[in-house]
Amino acid sequence: MCLYKTHTLCFLILLCAISSCTEDKKTPDIKNKYFDIRGFFNKEILRLSAANPTVLKKVIHNGISEEKQVKIPNWKNELDVFSASDLNKPSWRDSYNIKVNVNGLVYTTLDSTLKIKRIRINKSGNRITSIDIESQVSNEIYNSTELLNYYPDSLYKIKKTQQVKLIGTNTYQINGKIKP
Repeated sequence: MCLYKTHTLCFLILLCAISSCTEDKKTPDIKNKYFDIRGFFNKEILRLSAANPTVLKKVIHNGISEEKQVKIPNWKNELDVFSASDLNKPSWRDSYNIKVNVNGLVYTTLDSTLKIKRIRINKSGNRITSIDIESQVSNEIYNSTELLNYYPDSLYKIKKTQQVKLIGTNTYQINGKIKP
């Protein structure tokens, strides 16, 4: 019986020693310089997933369109292109001009090599009424532009144009009208 207590005591001491050696993985709470796009869309993803609204979704690819009412099974995938436009990357900390006005915020790139050229966040009081994002990637053989618009509880649009030398132009647009 005494041997059992000794083993149990040794096990508990070992467990405490191991747990005290683990590294605290909390990241420092660094204030974002720019609006937290990723955080905003993570909240929207949770809200829309819980509400499960019907969406009138229209997809246009090179002029050919298709429209149908759907339930979005994965809002994270659906809005990922918006979340990916977050400006709060350490290397971009001083890369955008910030213009604040009564209607919201406008971020404009100071570095022409960055993909995200401009983000406009429109507000009514403290409520966000829309987010508009303009992106562009360009090099000698490829040019891509992307226009993203999001209106909470109403509509989202994704419009992309790709021009590839020797292949041509490819365009697509997704309009998602969120039904109450």
